[in-house]
Amino acid sequence: MKQILLFIIFIILNQGCSNHQPSFKPQNISIYKQGYQDGCKTAHGDYTKNHTLFNDNLDYHEGWFTGRNRCDTSSSR
Repeated sequence: MKQILLFIIFIILNQGCSNHQPSFKPQNISIYKQGYQDGCKTAHGDYTKNHTLFNDNLDYHEGWFTGRNRCDTSSSR
């Protein structure tokens, strides 16, 4: 019985350690896509970034990081 209780507590405590992140919902899909494409180009070795949009527009910013991370072929996932 004690082992079951410890197991349940362990499961409950580990729920907070999940890598799940809430998905981003862009307001302007075309700006998000532009950021995604630029991030993807960067991941393939052609550094591309609109610094004004990156600094001032969350859709571009999130798109750029998503594109760079998803198109990165150097890491094994």
